[in-house]
Amino acid sequence: MHQELKQLGLACSKNTVARLMKIHGMRARSARKFRANTTDSKHDLPIAKNVLNRDFKVQNLNQVWLTDFTYIPLKEGFSYLCTIMDLCSRKIIGWATSQNIDTKLALDALHQAVTFRAPKPGLILHSDRGSQYASRAFREQLEKCKIQQSMSRKGNCYDNAPMESFFRSFKVEEVYNNKYETHEQATRAVIDYIDRFYNPVRKHSSLGYTHPIEFERQLETDS
Repeated sequence: MHQELKQLGLACSKNTVARLMKIHGMRARSARKFRANTTDSKHDLPIAKNVLNRDFKVQNLNQVWLTDFTYIPLKEGFSYLCTIMDLCSRKIIGWATSQNIDTKLALDALHQAVTFRAPKPGLILHSDRGSQYASRAFREQLEKCKIQQSMSRKGNCYDNAPMESFFRSFKVEEVYNNKYETHEQATRAVIDYIDRFYNPVRKHSSLGYTHPIEFERQLETDS
């Protein structure tokens, strides 16, 4: 809030903003405790080395991508969302939804990202150890695209912290404020959040309080 006001040209201190928010009953939304399990790591499929190793300081686009799954509660059951983020700009460059959390969902998101970005060989794609990412079909697609696979250590969400942060924002700012009857409604909410808010509007402290699209525009201008 303080940064938003500064960018609007309003001079104020953090303490003043906090005091006024308290007076008017304004506070940040908080995450809920319930979490559905979206990672099936109990398998005998190959596990890739943790190449990323929590090095989240990336200088160039298409150098490191992150990917993961999350769930969206429906009136009956869940929809599942798989996203791919460019670590440099925090932009969501590929995503897909399904009522099945399977390899196809991961491949659909990857296909969108590769089509959109056309990365050069050497890109790192980091994920957890889920069976979808360890599957033969997914590994073969990465090899075909000349993408190096990286996986988090067992049960360590901090190895993919920026992706976890996106999901937390998505849940708090979108999902928890709405009730979705159908998978189609949930998918429209994903489109609206990513394409109309997160990528073109939502500011990030890690990007100098700019949004992902503006950050990428600045990179192109400086290069």
